[in-house]
Amino acid sequence: MENFFDNKRILESVWKWKIHISAIVAVAVVVSAIISGPSFIEPKFKSTARVYPMNIDEVSEESESEHLLEFLMSVDLKFRLIDAFKLDEVYKINRNDKLFKTYILYEYNKNIKYKKTDFESIEISVMDADPNRAAQMVDSLIAFLNDAVLKEKNKLHLEWADMAKRALDRKNKELDSLFNIVENIRTETGLVDYDAQVESATLGLMEAAARGGDRRPAQEAMKQLVENGGELRKYQELIITHEIAADTLQRRYDKYMMFGNKQVTFTQIVEKPYAADKKAYPIRWLIVLLAAFGAGFIAVITVLLIDYFRESKPTT
Repeated sequence: MENFFDNKRILESVWKWKIHISAIVAVAVVVSAIISGPSFIEPKFKSTARVYPMNIDEVSEESESEHLLEFLMSVDLKFRLIDAFKLDEVYKINRNDKLFKTYILYEYNKNIKYKKTDFESIEISVMDADPNRAAQMVDSLIAFLNDAVLKEKNKLHLEWADMAKRALDRKNKELDSLFNIVENIRTETGLVDYDAQVESATLGLMEAAARGGDRRPAQEAMKQLVENGGELRKYQELIITHEIAADTLQRRYDKYMMFGNKQVTFTQIVEKPYAADKKAYPIRWLIVLLAAFGAGFIAVITVLLIDYFRESKPTT
């Protein structure tokens, strides 16, 4: 077997069979050129866009671009594009087939790709037999992506707004109860404003003492303040505290409602898609080159084996 790898013998065999090898390579070139043509392999055009994420808060350790990729890879978004462009008809897949989703998603993933670039942007590429449709699909994916992110963000803010509204409603009910209690105290005692009435009663006592007048009205007012004023003041202070809390909740509710109904874009287009004028698949010259190389290699190995076994066969 050592003689099989002898360089001199290999060159002699190749030279002896050169016409046969050349013929095989030529046939391989012709056949691969025909097979790689549009009659056998449908040519496809590639449309690409690059978008940069914006207005997106990072989720835990997930970057903004990774957050966009999560949306792009969601099945809901994929089927939205499938339905919009009737890709079942494009890929010739029967919707009534029980494995329809498996087949359509396989074709989708084969022709539509996304990846994160080194600069944290997202590259979206679509391969399709129609260059215009390929560009339109990329445009639609960007629009669907923005819409999906917007719906998620709006939904989240509206949920927060609903929580703030429920808390605000509870706080307003508590305020109503406090106002009722204060009103009852005022009705029963005649007290209206603790601080103002304390000041008025004190001045009355001081004036009565200074002028030698009747102190009884001021003393009666002061007694009423001592007996019931503390409770009134306590509830008035509670009302102030609850009003501050209610105001905070109201502002929080207004803010979340504003964000929940806001129209925002989450992608900045760095490179716009366009309809390609040159096919991207198949790469015909590469197919022909590989076919020629493969046929030539197999032919050389074959003739070497033929010569080797002929030479090693014992003569009679």
